[in-house]
Parts: sequence; C-alpha cells; structure tokens
Amino acid sequence: MTFRFDGDAIARATGGTLVRPGPSGPIWTDTRTLAPGAWFVALRGARFDAHRFLDAARELGVAGAVVDQDVPGWPLGLVRVADTTRALQDLGRAARAQFGGRVVGITGSAGKTTTRAFTALACRPLGAVHQTVGNLNNHLGVPLTLLACPPDAAVDVVEMGTSAPGEIGFLAELATPDVRLIVNVGAAHLEELGGLDGVAVEKGALFRTAQAGDVVCVNIDDARVAAVPVPAGVRRITFGAAAAADIRLVSAVLLPDTLSTQCHFSTPEGALEVQLPAPGAHLALNAAGALAVAYALGAPLAASAEALASYEPVGMRMRAEPLVHGAIALNDAYNANPTSTAASLRLLASLPGRRVAVIGDMLELGPGEGAFHDDIAALARDLTLDLVVLVGPRMAAAAASCPAAWVSPDGETVGGRSLADALRNWLRPGDRVLFKGSRGARVERVLDAVRGTSDSGAH
Repeated sequence: MTFRFDGDAIARATGGTLVRPGPSGPIWTDTRTLAPGAWFVALRGARFDAHRFLDAARELGVAGAVVDQDVPGWPLGLVRVADTTRALQDLGRAARAQFGGRVVGITGSAGKTTTRAFTALACRPLGAVHQTVGNLNNHLGVPLTLLACPPDAAVDVVEMGTSAPGEIGFLAELATPDVRLIVNVGAAHLEELGGLDGVAVEKGALFRTAQAGDVVCVNIDDARVAAVPVPAGVRRITFGAAAAADIRLVSAVLLPDTLSTQCHFSTPEGALEVQLPAPGAHLALNAAGALAVAYALGAPLAASAEALASYEPVGMRMRAEPLVHGAIALNDAYNANPTSTAASLRLLASLPGRRVAVIGDMLELGPGEGAFHDDIAALARDLTLDLVVLVGPRMAAAAASCPAAWVSPDGETVGGRSLADALRNWLRPGDRVLFKGSRGARVERVLDAVRGTSDSGAH
C-alpha cells in the first residue's frame, strides 16, 4: 500500500483546481506500469508530453488525471495545475508530511546506491524499510519514492543525485530527512558543478539544510565531507577508518575464493564482524556508513551487521558473473568517475590469478577530463595488471600513459580485429575481468559481445 489521494486532496496539496472529483488512489506517472485506480500525473518536459497518453490512461482504468491544460470530455477525476512537475513534487511533500516513520537521505559522488542498499538492510531490525528503486534519485524520482513508501513503514531510505547546482538542496527540502549521509565528494559532474569545490558545496547542502534534532552521518575519512558545517542542534555521527570514527572500519579483508569481504568494525555497542558477499574495501566503508545510520535510528547494531551479510550487488555494480572459458567478470559498468574507477582497479589488482581491466570513458568531467583519463591509465599501468583494454575515444587518448594496453576507440575493434574475439582468445579459466565505465560509455556492450549475447539492456 502506498500513499493515496482523492481529487480534493490532490487539489489542496498542489494548489490546483478540482475540475471533477475522483476517488482515492495512488499517484502514477508512467502509463507503461499504470495501476488501475491510480491518479495519472501528466508530466511535461523539453522532449516529452505525457498529456498525449491521457486516452491510454483512461482505458487502463485510472481514477483521474492531473493536467496543466483543458481536457474536453474527460469523464473521470480531474485536477488542473499550473505545472505538473511541481504538482508531483507537492504531492511528494504531502506524502512526507503524512509519513510517521523516519526518512534517511543519502548522496555522494560514488557509492551512494550501494550505501543506500546497505542502509536499507541495516535498518531492517527497526521494521519495514522502503528505499529508492533503480535510479529514481532526481527531482522526479525523489517525490515518486516518497509517494511509493508504505505509510506504515518504519524507514524510507531516499537516494539523492545531482548534476546541477541547487539540486541536492531542493531534494533535501522536499524529503526533509531525519538522518542524512554524504558518502564522499569526488570528481563527478565537474563540468556542471564547477570542480571539486563545487561538488563539495552541492553535496554539502544535504548537511547544511539539516534542522535541529536531525542527525548527520559524516565520513571523516573524506576531508571535504568532514568540513561541511552542520547547523546548531544537529547531531553528528562519524564513520570511516580513522581512529576517531564512531563507527570505525577496523579492517576489510578480501576473500578471493568467494569474492567476499570480511569486515571488522568498532562501534559504541562493541566490536562487530560481517562478511559482505561482494569484493572491495570501498564497499566496507559504505557498510560503515549504513551502520552509522542504523545507530542514529536506534537499531541494535549486532542485528544490523547480521543483515548486511544478505547484501546483493545492485545492478552492474561490482557484480561477479560467469564469463567464457571459466573466467569471471566483475561487472562494474553502471557508472564511473575517477574515484570509483581507481577503487575498482585497486580491487582488481588485489585478486590472485590473471587480472584484466576493460576501462571505458568517464564522462562529465569538464575541461580537465584528459588529465583524469591519463591518471587512470597510468594507475592501470602501475598496478601491473595482466591486460588493460582502453575503450572509447577519451580512454584511447590516454593510451600513452599505459603503452601496453589494447586500445579500442569504438569499443568493438582492436588493431583491426574484433575486440570480443581477441578477448575470448586471450582468456583462460580463473581470469578476473573488470568492466568499468560511465553509463554513457556502455562498457557492458563489450561484456555482452565477449559472451556472445545481445545487449543486456540494464540501466
């Protein structure tokens, strides 16, 4: 069950005009998944207009529609507003105001989705937990997340993304989280946010907009996160590997046979140990952040740590998958920036056996993108991996920093032959192959080609 509104409640929440009453129902924006009895909000954007799907929505049995134009002859509930996007956000605010549980807001340059998944697990001892689904972390996704939360849930974990100044502050105002966590500040969306200092300002809005009584969970290993000012009356809980951390990551040991990570934490409730079923010290730090949130909410940390052991990688985020010839793919192709790519490369380098890195372009890095790609190529060289494949025009331009690498500007060929065929011929049983790149680079296409399968369609 999600939050439900009738026509009158929608008009009140949005400041719109109730043209025709309609019964109570959930709020929906996509006719492809529309539930009968829902209210359809006809969003309008630069390249789309959902008012074109009103007839389809009516045929699917909606309770009514929220629109920004006249709809002659519409027989069902109807609310007219000035702006349907703003109306959706107002409805999200209304759902948040009615929610009796606690809201957790999470942002960061890398690892926020994994941290969100860990946090949802760590909060399970408190009761039912709702969380952001997929990549619904923007000005449309956050209100949809608030609206989709069961009203009787104990916790709603809301992921917040940004690509332009002011977005995090707006999303924080929308969701008003009780507990707020910034995973890190790194080189992502630099072109739009104006460098690392701009990223720090943007991400820091989650802390700066906190209210007295809220809790912020601070990664004290990240100097830019630790430096964000916190308003008076806001409680700070710290996490990280630093000795002063409230939730301290004491050790994270990779278990290569199972590609899992054995973690030890020091907490105010004593020492904790958990085996995360995924590889990487950076994941252990994300888990420490999740435990900090659980501690802020009063969850018993031993139970929270036990819940973390049931983690499953989200989408194409360091997911171990079978490849050809008994090789193992580490599918980390969902997205990339210099911070996350360096972490993935170091993880790969720590594994036994032959290690292969297929590294795609990192996007939205602004005028300094060439230097960032050079640095990653040089790191791959210095880690003495067994094979490095540079995919895409930006990584190809950095080939001088890793002279032994295979170079594939188009992601399909290398040296005039098929890249997939070349990799299949090179691989042997037990090889570990990392696939990493920005979403727009779609490095998973190389993985699919090596397997001989069609495009995965994962997003």
